[in-house]
Amino acid sequence: MISYLSAALLASIGITRLLTVRAGPRHLVTFFLSMAAGLAVSADATVRLLGDDLLPRLVTNALQLLAMRALVQVVRSTRSPEKPTPFWPILLCWALMALCYVDIVPHRLEVGTPAFQWRPSVVAYQVVLTTYGVTCLVMFTRTLARSAAARPRGTFRTGLRILVCAAVVTIAWVLFSGLPSLWLEITDLADLDFMPRARLVGLGAMVLWVLGGLFTTWDGALRLTRAWRGIRAVTPLWKELVAAHPQIALPARHDLEFTLYRRVIEIRDGLLALRAHVPPQLGDWLRAPVDEPTRAAAELAAALVMREAGRSWPRPPNGPEVAHPGVREEGAWLSAVSSAFTHSLVVREVRERALAEAGRPA
Repeated sequence: MISYLSAALLASIGITRLLTVRAGPRHLVTFFLSMAAGLAVSADATVRLLGDDLLPRLVTNALQLLAMRALVQVVRSTRSPEKPTPFWPILLCWALMALCYVDIVPHRLEVGTPAFQWRPSVVAYQVVLTTYGVTCLVMFTRTLARSAAARPRGTFRTGLRILVCAAVVTIAWVLFSGLPSLWLEITDLADLDFMPRARLVGLGAMVLWVLGGLFTTWDGALRLTRAWRGIRAVTPLWKELVAAHPQIALPARHDLEFTLYRRVIEIRDGLLALRAHVPPQLGDWLRAPVDEPTRAAAELAAALVMREAGRSWPRPPNGPEVAHPGVREEGAWLSAVSSAFTHSLVVREVRERALAEAGRPA
């Protein structure tokens, strides 16, 4: 049950990353899905269902090597220019493991005996599996540790550090479970006691991978949630400005964070285009001091009315520009402007004054 639960969590992380990463490399998706499939195949219930111990182990080990190759691809994708990862090494490893498996199968009844554990095909199988896995993991761990050290504090860096720990534990697991002939020789463990211990170490590593993946995925999910909420908040303001100036609309893209960034730019362009229509007497229409978002919303409401009436002023009033250090802060400010534009009684009164000034019915 624990194996299936861990496999389901790893698969959910992989599928989530597949859905959120619409473009670019998806090596981590391959890693999580390969490890999930390997855990499901090697689970006790699956082995009992198949009625064979060796074939599930071969399939699991092949999937694990595919996951290790995905980690190497992650490392190489961070280089500029990206260095491709050749496929022939893993194909060679799979071929050697398959040849060893063909030699091992006729001697399956000898499993657990000294003669079997030091059989050349068994030793070669273990060496190939361990060498490839450890090499990939060491490359990945070094790069990931450097990346985690360079990241600012937050959920994503915490997730990276957990993944570094997961990689280290996985190296220990590969060295332990991948070389049973060696460890059975130098310890007092029996063959029946070795695999449960190896599986326990592997499950511990999988728990760390799941936690690290959840932390890094959670960070991306939080960003997407913030972007979605920001888009909803500025949409009323954006619709008004695009209706007034359709030319400010940029090409659409199915990316929430980019969509928010695009709408912030479009709204700013629309506000600048309407400044010539802001009536100079706007300050007299405001009965009491108001905050900056409400004043900006009032200026927009009056400017839209005056634009429809065909009225403008050669030298529009130059109010103080509000400086914002980033898109998130700019989006928050425009969200406040949008809220005031939609709900503020002050803005409603300014709109009515502008309609009266323009000679149009309220």
